[in-house]
Amino acid sequence: MTVPHQRAIAEVAEYSLVPATIAAAATRYQRFREIEQLHLERMARHNLLVDWTTEVRAIVLDARERIREARVAREDFRRQVREFVLALRKADKSLPSALRHTRQMVQLLETSGALRNDGGWLEAEILEWAIEEFETIA
Repeated sequence: MTVPHQRAIAEVAEYSLVPATIAAAATRYQRFREIEQLHLERMARHNLLVDWTTEVRAIVLDARERIREARVAREDFRRQVREFVLALRKADKSLPSALRHTRQMVQLLETSGALRNDGGWLEAEILEWAIEEFETIA
């Protein structure tokens, strides 16, 4: 059984509160990250040191592909965050100000429906990226 990932590739609707490119990248990343997690959970149900059947091999190869897709989506979304932070940095915003703006962007993504609230895990990851990008640019 393969977890369908075509849903993650589907066209993302236009969001009026944030740029469409950021919204699309955020939606895609969150979806691919969820798919990746499901496949890793399937793989974790097997003792890979003992069980190496054709079925288990297929599960592992499928998980590897989902991990790659999630990594590409993560890189794309992180590039969007980097550009956002770079624009704030060029506008002479401080790190606390840049973090406030980034947090507002995440909240707008949730409000617009581009992201689902996951209890703050994705927001924390995005803010960590913002800090790293801000410090790299500085």
